[in-house]
Amino acid sequence: MDILQITLFGCVRVTHNNWLTEVKLTREVQALLAYLLLQRHRAQPREILASIFWGELSQERARGSLNTALWKLKKALEPDGVPAGTYLINNHPGELGFNWESQHGLDVEVFEQETCHLLTYPPQTVGETHVQEFEKILGIYKGELLEGFYQNWALRERERLRSLYLKSLRYLLEYYKLHKLYENGLSCAQQILNLDPLREDIHREMMRLYVENGQRALAVKQYEICRKVLDTELSISPMEETQALFTQIFSKAHGSQLPMNSKEQISFDQAIGQLREAGKTIDLAKEQIHQALQLIAKYSEHSD
Repeated sequence: MDILQITLFGCVRVTHNNWLTEVKLTREVQALLAYLLLQRHRAQPREILASIFWGELSQERARGSLNTALWKLKKALEPDGVPAGTYLINNHPGELGFNWESQHGLDVEVFEQETCHLLTYPPQTVGETHVQEFEKILGIYKGELLEGFYQNWALRERERLRSLYLKSLRYLLEYYKLHKLYENGLSCAQQILNLDPLREDIHREMMRLYVENGQRALAVKQYEICRKVLDTELSISPMEETQALFTQIFSKAHGSQLPMNSKEQISFDQAIGQLREAGKTIDLAKEQIHQALQLIAKYSEHSD
């Protein structure tokens, strides 16, 4: 039996015969198919589709472009031997949709249904089998939705599914932390930061996990990563909660508690600030030295 397999995470890919025969689609047709698939269980009026994809054209030309794209899509999804209407339906006058009763597999559909189901169980109550199933489902998310497509509808869906993916990773992180699976937790937290590096709560989780895993130096380093990204992207300092956690970790890493009176605490903060400023100065000096060496090398080439 012919089974249509469709992936929208990362690059759009469509295959017949359970991954055996790949369908070649133009970028325009890929976008049309993706839109119909993401508007699940809802047929779309032709005039709306024409406006979304060819809104810069006259109504007549937009309708013509839609008809051409639709013809190409039908030819690709329903080639000779596949009955018309198997995958694309037009049950209502002027409306188009995907046939959800067909034999097909869609990565976005499976990902969304399964993660939403698995998230209904609190991480404190689940076992290893549940988590293994969750890990398997998250493996479907092989890249951002519709990479390379920047229409508003695509961006909205990309953000929605990214949020669901991040929520799922946060769920797993909580489970790993509860069961002292520190390496798994750190890997999970890093995946979150790869997509959303400004998540200060995740930086704190990594700091705590490093400490519990006996890696205080890496916990201190994680704070510096957090501080640097916040300064670079937002020109702000870490939250008081993050700074307090860093102070606690730093003091224990050096075998003693930091002074508790306010004057000594201020001196410590000033010292840390001076170290940061010194680091910036060193980085600037390195850059200036690099530029000077390039100029010298360039001058030497001309002299020869």
